[in-house]
Amino acid sequence: MKKILSAAAVSLLLLAAAGQSLAGSKYAPPKGPMGPGCPDDCQDQIDGLNSSQARQDEQINSMQADQGRQDAQINALQADQGRQDEQINANSARLDQHENEINTLKSRKHQTYNPWYVKGMAKLIWSGSMDVDKAEYGFKADTDSGYGLALAGGRKIGNFRAETELGFQSAGFKAKGLDDMTVRTMMFNGFYHVPVSNLGVYWAQCEPLSVYGMAGMGAGKAEVTFENGLDDSETTFAYKVGAGVAYDIASNMAIDVGYEYMRLSDIELGADHSMLRMDDMKSSSVNAAFRYSF
Repeated sequence: MKKILSAAAVSLLLLAAAGQSLAGSKYAPPKGPMGPGCPDDCQDQIDGLNSSQARQDEQINSMQADQGRQDAQINALQADQGRQDEQINANSARLDQHENEINTLKSRKHQTYNPWYVKGMAKLIWSGSMDVDKAEYGFKADTDSGYGLALAGGRKIGNFRAETELGFQSAGFKAKGLDDMTVRTMMFNGFYHVPVSNLGVYWAQCEPLSVYGMAGMGAGKAEVTFENGLDDSETTFAYKVGAGVAYDIASNMAIDVGYEYMRLSDIELGADHSMLRMDDMKSSSVNAAFRYSF
């Protein structure tokens, strides 16, 4: 019995000493990544996670750089789109303007108008050679440049025009004994116009520009004044041909610019041709005309 009690007392003393030792000690964390007790496979997993995190960070940085470049491209595309929108708006405005012009021209083209017209014309003339240098007359004639005027009335039938014209032209002689010469004419003229197309939308719709050829015939009265004050005149057959360009500035107004060549038959002045004879008197002129339709 004494031996049993002694053994129990010793056990109690040992337990009390162990409890005091545990209560007085402090916890120290393991050294190293996971302490000296971390297994090798655990450390390998940690290193693999750290390496994967680094790669992900690099990918994130690369994606951010790509996003920056994409943002710059988007901004450039938006700027280009803005410029294209401005061009589209400008083109649309021009198309609207052209459409309005086309509609205006169409309405003007189909507008009812009177084909009858009057025309005024101014001429710059110069004469060709004239056979007046025969010895029996004592003259060798040449003329300065002169001027002319004309008034006409006519009718337009499609591309053709027919008119009656009263004209006057005058030029001085460069010859001793001769002063000047005037020619008054009454002509019946015909014109044929060829519209000029394919010059753009504006021209193709209305065709106001045309080229023309013309021919006319009638009578011409030539009067020559001599330096001694005498004068004489004769009426003879006259004809002319020409060509030019016409432009309709409105539905009832047009301008013409052209060239004409006119010729008169022989002219004999004075009794028994005692004063002067001219064979085939001819002249050229550059004309500018204005036509008005009623």
